[in-house]
Amino acid sequence: MKHRILVALTALVLGTSAASASGRALDGTPMSIERAKTWCIAQSGPLPNWDTPAHPECAMVWKVFAERAGRVIYSARYAWPSPKSSGQPMRVLTEVLFEGAPGSRVVRRLYAVQDDENHIRLAPLRLLTVGGADVIESTVCMSETRECGRELAALRVGRVDAIKDHTVAEIRSQLPKDYDLRMNPDVDVASLLGTGKAWAKRDADCCPSAAIQFTLRLADGELHVEELKFQKRDG
Repeated sequence: MKHRILVALTALVLGTSAASASGRALDGTPMSIERAKTWCIAQSGPLPNWDTPAHPECAMVWKVFAERAGRVIYSARYAWPSPKSSGQPMRVLTEVLFEGAPGSRVVRRLYAVQDDENHIRLAPLRLLTVGGADVIESTVCMSETRECGRELAALRVGRVDAIKDHTVAEIRSQLPKDYDLRMNPDVDVASLLGTGKAWAKRDADCCPSAAIQFTLRLADGELHVEELKFQKRDG
């Protein structure tokens, strides 16, 4: 049990599990801005899909996400009831980014992310500036434990490219022998700084015996740990 949450969340970084925000770059297909901003998407088919009827309880919110280099990035967030049974109301959440010229009636689809709240909680996308680059951050948190992970992508003119995040793997490789991570570290992508805890093999889940601080470096579409500081706790 103690490693289950970490395995699920580090999949956001390492891509080794289905427990991810499922972010995907889209093909840039043009479409009417009126359709994009007023029609809910279908529950099935390629994301986003308007070729089949939407859920009757689908709701959407349209907004300007950012303005960059003479273009406007729009966000459309969609929600409808989850098909999975639960003791409380849950939703399927989707966010799609579109790009268009100011005043244009045509937009192009750029990026989409989707997940079910029964699985993980999907936060609204954020746009960060990291070393002069525009970075989309998708944050997801486990519904039961509220532990969180992230997925990153670079926003460029007319496209979105995935960022490969090596943070967890490289922290593990730099820890002293017999130490490991059992929870995702806290990362501030905008400042390229992070903190966390490390557990010795003998440590109980409640009581990690070391703390870590680290700096990150974003280069060539990859996020790396630049420096790691390891500190054993007293007692």
